Amino acid sequence: MTPVEMPKANENLTEATLEAWMVKVGQSVEEKQSICTIITDKATFEMPAPCAGTIRKIYGAERSLLPVGYIMCAIGGPDEAVPEDYETRNKQVVEAHRGATTAATPMQSGAAAVAAASPSAVRATPAARRIAKEAGVDLAEIAKALNLTGPVGEKDVKTYLEKK
Repeated sequence: MTPVEMPKANENLTEATLEAWMVKVGQSVEEKQSICTIITDKATFEMPAPCAGTIRKIYGAERSLLPVGYIMCAIGGPDEAVPEDYETRNKQVVEAHRGATTAATPMQSGAAAVAAASPSAVRATPAARRIAKEAGVDLAEIAKALNLTGPVGEKDVKTYLEKK
């Protein structure tokens, strides 16, 4: 069984968005076949399968922001069992990422804390945050206008800007 992890595409990358899957559970894949689309602050790219095999399980939901090292899917033989510890490992990776992100943010109080928290209060992909910032648009406004329940994506920001 081969776990396919969120890659560290550059030195400063700690998380990226799994935009879309190009495969389904049970589908056979060839080595280097594109299996999903990943979005970072600086690039969008297709993730290649590290080996040939069958997609045995998908852990990462489309349009989800995942930390580097998160197991996005498992590739193995058609009858090979998926290790149960993959989900536990993913929980540990997410907790460690949250801890590192919280530790990196200095403690603030009062209005400064509210102001600092509001831009990140809406879940969004790194690319969506960048485009919204460049356009001077609030992510909460986009999420509300488009009735989004998940993270705001790059396409959502562009759609909002076109309508506005």
